[in-house]
Amino acid sequence: MQWIVVQVVAMFSPVEPHFPDASEDGELLAELEKLPVRPVFIMGLHRSGTTFLYDCIAKSFPLAQLSLYHLFYYDRLLVSHRNGTEKRNREQLNTCFRARGIENRNIDRVPVNADEVEEYGFLLRRLSGSFKLDSNNVELFEQVCRKLLAVQPGSRAVLLKNPWDTGRAPWILQRFPEARFVYIARDPMAVLNSMLNALLAYLDGPQPYLEMLLSTDGSRRSYRWSYVLWWFLRGLRALIGRRGIALLFRERMARAVAGQVAAYRADLARLPAERAVELDYDELVADPQAAMQRLQSLLDLPQTGAAGAMKVRRRRNFNPVLENYRGRLDRLLDQTTGNLSTT
Repeated sequence: MQWIVVQVVAMFSPVEPHFPDASEDGELLAELEKLPVRPVFIMGLHRSGTTFLYDCIAKSFPLAQLSLYHLFYYDRLLVSHRNGTEKRNREQLNTCFRARGIENRNIDRVPVNADEVEEYGFLLRRLSGSFKLDSNNVELFEQVCRKLLAVQPGSRAVLLKNPWDTGRAPWILQRFPEARFVYIARDPMAVLNSMLNALLAYLDGPQPYLEMLLSTDGSRRSYRWSYVLWWFLRGLRALIGRRGIALLFRERMARAVAGQVAAYRADLARLPAERAVELDYDELVADPQAAMQRLQSLLDLPQTGAAGAMKVRRRRNFNPVLENYRGRLDRLLDQTTGNLSTT
């Protein structure tokens, strides 16, 4: 009901964030050519703690970041930086979030504001049609890195994350020899639990934040079938309940986690040791500062801040359908890893 009230208010009192309709930075792009492309990739599964890791690294090293402001105003970043209108755009974006009732990401309660970081996959999808970095959008990705460096003076590399690209690091390294990779490992059962709970939260109600990420103009043309599926699953949940939905998706999600973990491990094994570091999620949460010290030699950057005071937003809600399910997940992991090693 609260969401309906917010939408009615927004309908009659629309907040115009003035997103760019097309690139306004054209005349300034030539100035980017001399900027180096040295990306630092956070690699990990969805729901494995990549957002917390991103925040820790961003607060500790002189790295440019992709915030929601940069994502939504990407086609105007250089002009706004030159004209000094970045603050105004950020305020417009925050006002737009509030008008649409968007306070957090809903599925995990991470707050939403203009300065919160987001996955570059959403930007790639908007501009190239793909969540993944590939040969069709690699030049666009280079431009993204250079733009972020240009509008964040003092940054010496770009920090990025996109779980859709986990498992593709060797291909990325071929195209960006200066790239560095920070992997985060988390108990696969914890990942499965978080994914399952995120699905249930996704079905609890409308998702205005996700819809903004997928379409700034409010239309659903580009993800119509996903929206139809959401309505179908909402109806199914009304019939079989939250537990029924969790049971229905448990095996499917477990197989997805097993496949992603196998790809993650193979990915890390193929990278040169001087190009990648793996951090453990629980150790990162327990002592973020120690984890950041481990990264210093990999990044070859001065540590300009401290991550020790950061606290992860942990939600201790273990889904009961996963009781006694670890054995099944372990067998799927062994099976998937074996299949991958023979191909």
